[in-house]
Amino acid sequence: MTMRWTGIAILAVVISTTACLGRSPSPEHYMLGTESAGAAGGAAPGVALLVGPVRLPAYLDRPQFARLEGRGEIELDEFARWLGGFEDNFLRALSLELGRRTGSIRIAANPSKAPFPFDARIRLHVDDLIVEGDALRARIRWAMIPTGDRGAPVVDVMEARIPIAGGGNAAIVVAHDAAVALLAERIVAALPARPGAD
Repeated sequence: MTMRWTGIAILAVVISTTACLGRSPSPEHYMLGTESAGAAGGAAPGVALLVGPVRLPAYLDRPQFARLEGRGEIELDEFARWLGGFEDNFLRALSLELGRRTGSIRIAANPSKAPFPFDARIRLHVDDLIVEGDALRARIRWAMIPTGDRGAPVVDVMEARIPIAGGGNAAIVVAHDAAVALLAERIVAALPARPGAD
């Protein structure tokens, strides 16, 4: 009888230990656009912009944070993720930043069911937006395409290497927000020539 109880006790310890060892840390989720990296303004309070669509490289078309390691290797962090995926985060953050800088409440992310017409659509192509060492490497092509007969498109590219201040995932998010702010700054700088901007 004693051996039977000893066996049960050992089995319980083994099961308990296995359960503890089998637990992995829960992933942390992050969101862009919670803190603006740029200054508020009222450059074009009447402008109506549709932001998107955006084309992303494969390493961003997923929820995990991506880092560029040596020899072109991409490391995906299973425990640091974009809440809702990177595309939704990026378009939301850029729309919010454009709204802050223009002073307009008629800035929407694609797809949109906004009840008002848009003056232009901002199409985006992210070539690079990746952590490389202690910096975020960014290269984003964009075009402002007016609707109707509102003028010629504006085509531009934003390139930057943004330092990641300190370690940790929060610093990486701050660097991404800074990249979004730089992009918004370039887009807003093109607005005075656009019909619909005040």
